[in-house]
Amino acid sequence: MENYAKLDPQTGLSTRLLDFFQTFDFIIDTAFKEDVDCVVFAGDAYKTRDPNPTQQRGFGERIRKLARQLPVVLVVGNHDTPNAQGKANTLDIYSALEIDNVYVSRKPELLKIPTKSGDLQVITLPWLHKNDYKTVGEKLNLLYDKITSDGPAILLSHAEVVGAQYGSEKGMAIGNDVTIPLPLLQDKRLSYVALGHIHKHQILGKDPLIVYSGSPQRIDFGEEKEEKGICLVEIKSTIHHPPSTIQFIPTNARQFLTIIIDLKSDDPDPTQTILDEIKKHDIENKIVRININIPADLNSEILIDQVKKALKDAHFLAGISKNVERIDRVRVSSEIEVESLTPVEALRMYFQAKKIPLEKQKIMEKYAAQLLE
Repeated sequence: MENYAKLDPQTGLSTRLLDFFQTFDFIIDTAFKEDVDCVVFAGDAYKTRDPNPTQQRGFGERIRKLARQLPVVLVVGNHDTPNAQGKANTLDIYSALEIDNVYVSRKPELLKIPTKSGDLQVITLPWLHKNDYKTVGEKLNLLYDKITSDGPAILLSHAEVVGAQYGSEKGMAIGNDVTIPLPLLQDKRLSYVALGHIHKHQILGKDPLIVYSGSPQRIDFGEEKEEKGICLVEIKSTIHHPPSTIQFIPTNARQFLTIIIDLKSDDPDPTQTILDEIKKHDIENKIVRININIPADLNSEILIDQVKKALKDAHFLAGISKNVERIDRVRVSSEIEVESLTPVEALRMYFQAKKIPLEKQKIMEKYAAQLLE
């Protein structure tokens, strides 16, 4: 993701792209320091299905560095999957080049991954097209039956599981996701279930451990308060295993900060009030936005240039929103009982009162209906 970015003067690259590279480097360093047996990646390498060459190079260099020392297993996510069947996905290059120690899965299968501690059985469930989900239970059960007793087995999947809590990314694909029932992943022959797709770290089950690692970097302000990290998992034995253990390790993710300022109508120097509030926060190297709530009867002027100057130590200023309180409100006809209106009907009346063009109304009503669903 390259939103909220400026150009890095040394490399000429987006600073947010560099954020992701640095986080990937942190993951690699942690894997080597902890002497892990395998790294599993649960999909969505890029934001789009057509990443630019710089993004591909940065990702590829880091996968190669990992693969020189240990096996890496990648499943294909929805952002990696092309719209047309037959087109290559964004991870296919690793299969095409046959890089040693890199395993890319684009269909449900059982992989046997040789590691320094023995074979690891990895059942994969990449992102599937809608029609394929009709038989997902049957496919998984067939794969579970292939698990042998000569090594532990895990499931690696890019999917939405029923009961999972979405982060801010829900709005990116509203109405398009197919959910998988949690019981399908609770087979006792599994030692661990590693999930991708949802950005919010969460544990959905204990036996076996069913975990979304979450995204290792924050995407936007919807993830401002979420801790970002990676999962270090220890699998004790084989099928008759004591429970696996998990350690959540926070990454060096860029921090987002929202500062909300409520001004009073009798404030003689609102600019100074805003500056004083900014001083209370550590803004250095953070992506910052300011929301200023302004009373309708505030007479003093706000000097935005001074506010921007006070935010110079932030990594990026995402915006200064001035929310002015309205005194006179548009009123609907007294003949209409507002309580009887549906939310979309009430919204339509609001659009009409604001004289929003009809074409724009239709588009906004469509999105409102999706949000309400």
